[in-house]
Amino acid sequence: MSPKVKFLNMDVRSPNMASAMAGHEIVVHLASVVLWPAKMPAKVRDDIDFNGTRNVAHAAVKNRVRCFIHASSVAAYDPEVAPGKSNVTEDFPIGKGVSPMYYWNSKAITEKILAEVLGPSGITLTVFRPTYITGSRDRATVRGFRENTVTFPGHDPRVQFVHEADVAAAFAQAMSVEMPGAYNVVPDGFLRLSEVSRAIGVKSTLTVPVWLARLVTYIRWRYFGAPMHPSWVETALIDFTASNAKLRATGWIPHYDSAGAIRMAP
Repeated sequence: MSPKVKFLNMDVRSPNMASAMAGHEIVVHLASVVLWPAKMPAKVRDDIDFNGTRNVAHAAVKNRVRCFIHASSVAAYDPEVAPGKSNVTEDFPIGKGVSPMYYWNSKAITEKILAEVLGPSGITLTVFRPTYITGSRDRATVRGFRENTVTFPGHDPRVQFVHEADVAAAFAQAMSVEMPGAYNVVPDGFLRLSEVSRAIGVKSTLTVPVWLARLVTYIRWRYFGAPMHPSWVETALIDFTASNAKLRATGWIPHYDSAGAIRMAP
């Protein structure tokens, strides 16, 4: 390992963030509550996501870093108007932060926080909005689909999966070339949810009504420690695709389509 690499175990809300960041010119902010455990109060979840992000941003301003790269998500888009849309571009409205889906809310609100704090500073803010990330190092995404494979009557939404190597390439590019603004990090094309099941080797699926999936997911999350909050059922039903044209225009090229990406997952 390079002697330049130093690992610090630190809460993103720590008052020591600015001193830990001293001497660095690029910040890559990845921290976020993705799977919200039932034992964690919502107030704590939001404190980590919102005040943690604000703390990191203020530390970046204090240290006058050159570039701030933020990992957002296509979930930042407004879930009330995104369904049914194709090739959503980066100027599409982001969410208001009041939907029943905490993850979508957090991504929209943290983007607004960063724009507010970093906007007047002159720091280049790059916001990447990936879809589901998977690949050979992914131990969670595809496994989650395998373990929760169901179909919903009347629903077969489109889904995009981006390979981890393509995501890493986007971040590496933003570290060497200024890329202000937001960029969707998505592959070319999409899969239907039914096609995902076949691609990951699921031979049979259970068809259940949406209300039952919500109820079972809630019981498993609330009382049995399952990591998936019932709002992820709603997420699975949102049918839209995002465009990668803006990121492609910078020279980035995806090397995997959605099917290729999920086939690489263990």
